Amino acid sequence: MSSFKANKNLKADARESLLGNLTTAVASIFFYTLSTMLLSEMIANFNTKSLLISLLLSLFVFFVINTCANMLRIGLSCIFLKLQFRQKAKVSDLFYAFRNNSDAAVTISAFIAALELLCMMPYILFASFSSGHSVPAGTAISILLIGAGFLGTIAIRIRYAICTYLFLDFPDYSARELIRGGTKLISGHLSRLFGLYVSFIPLYILSLISLGVAGLWVSSYTHAAEAAFYKDLMTNTAF
Repeated sequence: MSSFKANKNLKADARESLLGNLTTAVASIFFYTLSTMLLSEMIANFNTKSLLISLLLSLFVFFVINTCANMLRIGLSCIFLKLQFRQKAKVSDLFYAFRNNSDAAVTISAFIAALELLCMMPYILFASFSSGHSVPAGTAISILLIGAGFLGTIAIRIRYAICTYLFLDFPDYSARELIRGGTKLISGHLSRLFGLYVSFIPLYILSLISLGVAGLWVSSYTHAAEAAFYKDLMTNTAF
């Protein structure tokens, strides 16, 4: 009978994998965060006099940026999976997906980005059509739509979290096989992974005291625990 590790054990594995590797882990998170922030800023630069063209450009840029961010996330998975198996990892591994089997990486990243776009579509549409116009309760509606989109994005992240790791372990598989295999593997374990993520919320809240600086360590800890979760899952199940 398969025996999966409890969250406290996965977090213990995560801490162990970070011993002596914290600089690499934190630097990787820093450059990933910086890269995604710079990419996100590009969305604001696509404004035209035509509302329709501005909207279409915003949607297209959102999709492209999220695709690139998801490819960088594969690189993060590569770094923390290496650390989990006590292998040497480098910050340059952040760009692993751009150098290896990039067709499958782009397909997986674009697929997830498309789902994330669907989640944020209501807010993007509302923000575009309410721009320059006074909308009753506009702020409240925006907050509601952003919150709903964020929750939807989190759900997608959890459902397809394993796909990025499978891409690393099974480079000869197609993107479709990896996506289907990832969703099949995570089925029945969604609540476990969700619980693992939720357990880090207090640490993220505490990191606000340091103006977010400690968040780099907490994020490293979270990704290391996610890699430990994947390792534990693959140890007890067959792909």
